Amino acid sequence: MNSRPKRSTFRSRYEDMMITLRNEIITNIWEEGSFLPSESDLADRFELSKNSVRKGLELLASENFIEKIPRVGNRILKSPAGITIKFGYYPSMIKEAQINDLVDEFHKQHPLIRINMIPMPYSHTNPTMKDYMESDNIDVMTINNQNIELFTNFKAPPSILDPQVIKEGVYPKLTEPFMHDGDLYVQPFMFSPVILCYNKKHFSENNVPEPDSSWTWDTVKKAAHRLATGSDRYGFFFHLLSDNRWPIFLLQNNVVFNRGKETNISLELDKTTLKDSFQTLIDLSEEVFPPFLSENDQDVDMLFRQQKVSMIITSYFLLNMIEDVDFSYDISPLPYHGSPKTLVIVIGLAINKNSKHKQAAQTFIDYMLSHEVQLKLRQNTLSLPSLKSAAEWNGQVNVKQPERYFIFRETFPTFNYHTDLNVSFSELEEIRQNMKLYLSKMAELHVFS
Repeated sequence: MNSRPKRSTFRSRYEDMMITLRNEIITNIWEEGSFLPSESDLADRFELSKNSVRKGLELLASENFIEKIPRVGNRILKSPAGITIKFGYYPSMIKEAQINDLVDEFHKQHPLIRINMIPMPYSHTNPTMKDYMESDNIDVMTINNQNIELFTNFKAPPSILDPQVIKEGVYPKLTEPFMHDGDLYVQPFMFSPVILCYNKKHFSENNVPEPDSSWTWDTVKKAAHRLATGSDRYGFFFHLLSDNRWPIFLLQNNVVFNRGKETNISLELDKTTLKDSFQTLIDLSEEVFPPFLSENDQDVDMLFRQQKVSMIITSYFLLNMIEDVDFSYDISPLPYHGSPKTLVIVIGLAINKNSKHKQAAQTFIDYMLSHEVQLKLRQNTLSLPSLKSAAEWNGQVNVKQPERYFIFRETFPTFNYHTDLNVSFSELEEIRQNMKLYLSKMAELHVFS
């Protein structure tokens, strides 16, 4: 109990004191009814001022670890009972957010709150995330800007999610998908725009200028032809059927579905703009794509890792899967046809309105949105924290970061959501099914009517 903390900053010494004293009380190093050492002794032990120690002791008293007795001391109370909250999370966050490490650190700081991690599905198939929240009584859940529709029915506010206070310092754009009637229901945790990623060596070897914000899809096609070396390497590829890829071409062509007056599922628009969008997809797939049947975005990243493709469409999240490659790569704003637009993906944290442990759940979310955790996300991954001060922090990181990592700051005006097409995600799925037939030349283009 006489060991001194090794960390040097005030913040870390204060946190070390709080974690240490909580753990010592819970493990009965200090027995119930006994007294903690004096403020002076604690100040010496943890290399803190008496005022800082006093502040920490007041917090312990508010947490019912101790009872402050004037002119006597700080008496140990019976160790409070612990709480376990169920945390539903996307499995990809193990890599994209180093979520296991973040939860481990939370346990150190809050030993009375245990996090039971439960992986959640990405898709809208049954059972849905809402089903899990209702049946398993998930307390806290990760929800992205697509899955929020499962809780809102497109227009109505989510009845099962607890409203939250907007976190100061979070990019305002990231809260948009989760707002209803002025209330925030999901707290943005991290985000990523869809971007272009390219192999710098391939560009250099073939004397091809590297991509920039002026690139169009025609520029991509020309560069892809110069980068390709035959069947062993292709210039450009992406998973065409990904719901975070093909809708971008509609957004760039300013496609917006107009809803009928009689029912909210009657959609109409000028077929010309839709055909133009799909024609760009057809041209890219027929002229420069490899004859590879990708099943998902991860398949595309695999080809890029193997240097079988020189350019891919990806996201900051998926950069975490390729950051350890042994060749030089970089990123660029997404090329365009029409308007320079891209999709942005936001993953946030929500609290079950029916949770029996709302306070503990809120403590966990507050921790995840703290500058300390957001900065760890920035330093240890390539994902973008929702907190502006952390996302734009520029210092030593523990990952291989592309040179143009910070391009997201200049491309914010191009960020769009699927809902900017004025369709729900389930309606988008129906459009995708029709698109598959149209691109395969098996059916005429059908629009809702």
